[in-house]
Amino acid sequence: MESGRDNGEVNGDVKETSSSVVNTSKSEVSRDEGQHIAMGKQNGEDLDEDAQERMLQGDDSTAKITEKDNVEVKFISENGDVKIDIEPTKNAFAGMSKEELMKFVNDPFWVRLRWALFIFFWLLWAGMLAGAIAIIVMAPKCSAPEPKKVWEESPIIQLDISDSPSNDLNGLESVLNDLKDQHIKAISLSSIVKEDVNGATEDFKTIKSKLGNVSDLENLIKAATEKDQQVFLELDPNHSSVEHPWFKQSVEKQDPFTSYYVWADGITKSDNGKERRSPPNNWLSVYGDSAWEWNEQRGQYYLHQFNKSQPDLNYSNPAVVKEFGDILIHWLKLGISGFRLANTSFLTEDPQLRDESRSLLPVEANNYQSLVHVYTRDRPENAAILTKWQEIVRNETDDKGLFALQDDISADILQVYNEKKTVIDLPQSSHFLTTANASINATVLRKSISQWVNIAQWPAWNLNGKQHSLRDRMPGNVADSITLMTMLLPGTPILRLNDVMSAKNAFAILSNARKGLTFLHGSTTFRIINETVFVYARSGLRSGNPGYLVAYQTGDESAIVDLSGIPRVSNEINVVAYSPNYSRDTEIVRTKLNSNKVPISPKSTLVLTFVPKE
Repeated sequence: MESGRDNGEVNGDVKETSSSVVNTSKSEVSRDEGQHIAMGKQNGEDLDEDAQERMLQGDDSTAKITEKDNVEVKFISENGDVKIDIEPTKNAFAGMSKEELMKFVNDPFWVRLRWALFIFFWLLWAGMLAGAIAIIVMAPKCSAPEPKKVWEESPIIQLDISDSPSNDLNGLESVLNDLKDQHIKAISLSSIVKEDVNGATEDFKTIKSKLGNVSDLENLIKAATEKDQQVFLELDPNHSSVEHPWFKQSVEKQDPFTSYYVWADGITKSDNGKERRSPPNNWLSVYGDSAWEWNEQRGQYYLHQFNKSQPDLNYSNPAVVKEFGDILIHWLKLGISGFRLANTSFLTEDPQLRDESRSLLPVEANNYQSLVHVYTRDRPENAAILTKWQEIVRNETDDKGLFALQDDISADILQVYNEKKTVIDLPQSSHFLTTANASINATVLRKSISQWVNIAQWPAWNLNGKQHSLRDRMPGNVADSITLMTMLLPGTPILRLNDVMSAKNAFAILSNARKGLTFLHGSTTFRIINETVFVYARSGLRSGNPGYLVAYQTGDESAIVDLSGIPRVSNEINVVAYSPNYSRDTEIVRTKLNSNKVPISPKSTLVLTFVPKE
């Protein structure tokens, strides 16, 4: 019982103190395995006297232990006995004091190291920044579309003096206001230079007296500029009048005008004992018969590929090329923004005056079409002349001026002209439009338009021929439909004033739509629907730009057409504009339609917009 009580006391003591840990140095605890420590005496009062004495005396070994390690004393109860466990403790990391750190502040080694690390950090940062900039700059980008010129964004309207209420230049100022309302920014003035009674140019730098003077022209250009409009001039460089001072002095062989025109001796033949004079070759005028006319005063023939009152200038002579270049500069300095030149395919001729070959067409011998004209038309030498004139226009207008031709050009000749750079702006091949009547069909429209767009990229669409205007060849309502049909084609329509004013509301809407990115830079898809409806779609390059659908019904019957099969066309489409002859189911045309059920009436044009599908 007593021992049990003792055990209980011991156990109780252990229970009370077993969780306690006594930390002391080895100088306080002997490492002698035979040494005993009484339970409950945590202050070391009963330690071996020798051990205490050694501690007091500062035993060397003990001192070493004290300096190096701390120990941990644990009291452990096992089966009623108490055991003591002594373990070395781990030294805690205390770091360096401020005083210790300050010892290294001014140490040269650490100073250099700090500066080296500082400089390395900023060099690394600068290198990363430079690398990021290089990646941004050198990474391939989607190039921004090249801005279009004014004469690409706007249709070009040909103005004649007959369009002026007062039949002069001053009266045309009032017309500019009407054109501004129709969002027209490009005006082409029909020839205003001084002419003879036959319409041939007497002076390339003088305005017809009945039209006004230089001040009147400058005022017109100023008024147009204030309305953000540009004025172009139409000129014919191929020939002058026989009344032109150059020709008169050339007849008299006065230098430098002696060779300003194309002169040649005739061929003398004997006919029944009589000498008979004939032209130097078989070249023909476009009006038929010989292209040569005898001049008695000079004793030679002069070339005229048009009327005999219009002698051809000799552009094989560099002085004549420069002379006409000076004419262009004259008008540009007055404020003209570019030119549309006529009959440039006739500029040069074969210097050897070789006969033309016969064509295979079954026409009379004196008909212009009876020859192939390889020596008098579209010669490669023309390209060099046109290039010089184009450079003048570009230089005088800060590369913004128009340099275009009034006549159609073939694909192979255009390739020659634009071989090294773009020389001809707005090349046109509009014979199918300038000769069209109301019966023109969808197949002709799609084939002719799509082919020329692929060749010329941004062509002119001329609706009015030299001989007959669009409205001379078809009813006015059909002319309105064809005019509106061309308005959103990639390219520039060339129209007359009555083409603009006939369907004013629809025209203004479409003319304004030409400012958008879809029109200026979008893609084009051509289709024929129901065999009679010519359709083209304009889609934007970026999502979010609206698409356009233009449909012209060439047939004589109303139709319901399905446009949903055209790429990117959405199910719902909206009506934007329509020709005046577009029939209505009600008094108001529905503004929203399903793309698979679009009604269209005979000879009418319908313009729609859609949100392109991705």
